[in-house]
Amino acid sequence: MRGEVGKIVGEATPYEFSFQIYNPLEVKKGDFVKVWNDADGWFAAYVSEIKAVSKSDERDGSETYLAKAVVLGKRSGKSIILPKTPFVPGDRVFKAEEDFVAECLGFYEDGVYLGYLGDTKIRVTLNPNTLVQKHVCILAKTGSGKSYTAAVIIEELLEKDVALLIIDPHGEYESLKYPNDDESLEEFGLKPKGYADKVRMFVPPKSPLADKADGILRLDGINLSAEEIIEMGEIRKSSAQAAIYQLIREMRGRTYTIQDLIDEAEQLSGNLKAEIIGALTKIEETELFSENPTPIDVLMQKGKAVILNLAGVDPVHQDIIVAKVCREIFEMRKRGEIDPGMIVVDEAHNFVPEKGIDKSVSSSILRTIASEGRKFALGLMIISQRPARIDKNVLSQCNTQIILRVTNPNDINSIKRGVEGITSEMVEEIKRLPVGHALVITPDLERPVIVRVRTRKSKHKEAEEIIKFEKKKAKKEEKRKDSPKKEIKEKKGGFFKKLFGGD
Repeated sequence: MRGEVGKIVGEATPYEFSFQIYNPLEVKKGDFVKVWNDADGWFAAYVSEIKAVSKSDERDGSETYLAKAVVLGKRSGKSIILPKTPFVPGDRVFKAEEDFVAECLGFYEDGVYLGYLGDTKIRVTLNPNTLVQKHVCILAKTGSGKSYTAAVIIEELLEKDVALLIIDPHGEYESLKYPNDDESLEEFGLKPKGYADKVRMFVPPKSPLADKADGILRLDGINLSAEEIIEMGEIRKSSAQAAIYQLIREMRGRTYTIQDLIDEAEQLSGNLKAEIIGALTKIEETELFSENPTPIDVLMQKGKAVILNLAGVDPVHQDIIVAKVCREIFEMRKRGEIDPGMIVVDEAHNFVPEKGIDKSVSSSILRTIASEGRKFALGLMIISQRPARIDKNVLSQCNTQIILRVTNPNDINSIKRGVEGITSEMVEEIKRLPVGHALVITPDLERPVIVRVRTRKSKHKEAEEIIKFEKKKAKKEEKRKDSPKKEIKEKKGGFFKKLFGGD
């Protein structure tokens, strides 16, 4: 058979084997090979490691090349199977054709197109139902492409008419509205596309982006909890916190607003009165709470993505917004009053932090959605550059993990604890991943795979900002060149004549 590249040596199991490479130019790390198993037929494997070993019986410095291969399995019906018996030392190893690898892995037909498998042209398409209903996390160090990868998935889910709510703390997702002009789209068989007809941006009152927004988000100001008031008012003294709890108890089941609590606080005395009224007034002045709040069903509509752009908003206010919006969406989804969909939470370590590291009002509801959301067709996408700071219970509920490059030891250890089935070899792979490459772990595949994430069809904000900067710089340069040059005229008795003398 053509394409033979080596033979199995040493110990071999049904899950991995080593093989001697005949020609080191023909096999590299990340390639796919195939081997025959007498009991179950052909199987695909991934070359995870290559090393050169000196031949002990040679004095001329010659060496042999050994590769380690991880068995990916093969498709059998709707599942991927592994061989029941080990491979045999001496068996021949062949270069795997792309069609064969694609057939073995059996990526979901018409699924979420994430990118290419390793260095091949094999499309990696994930099951959208698994992604949405069983949750997904995207983890990476800064600059490795986590938000970019999230936007790729968002594009795909929009085209499948999934309802999306995007929690956007830094204003990174509005550019989904505009088509990309990156030539590398052709490499992935794609064309530019903007989603202006599917994407709407909401911001809180007094947001610096209010004039650009499609809508202003106002929250229900009726019967705020003591915890929400303490958080929003940044009330730190225990005596003042106790006073807030007492004021709410005195409402005795009645509906109340912030103004009602201010009226009740007038009965207090001394510094406590001033502190409580000051904190409540501060909350009222945000204009975030209203007796006529934004309807929650507007934020979750089939085939639409609503971006809650929280850029420039106080982190405390961000926390309260996420808590209240997510809680109402979850309750309405339980009653079947809004469409099934997914909540996308960027910078998730700020909203569902690990216990003992930080506190967040939104933690409780996000933990609940992570553990119970799938029963009500409400998915969660968790995105973070700091895995060590995210609640491990939430991470463990994400059945699909997309991990780009991570190097921080604390974050690496957190991934080991929070991601089921990750091995030491995978951890080493994560540390070395190039920008835009991701290790993908999903229930639909028996083994993790490395994916080269496709180019976005919509514009990337960072690229857009660079283009704006370059245009501005070019305009300044053009203006400088076109400005009339000032002539320097030498006058009698001028500075240079005084300095050097002469006529």
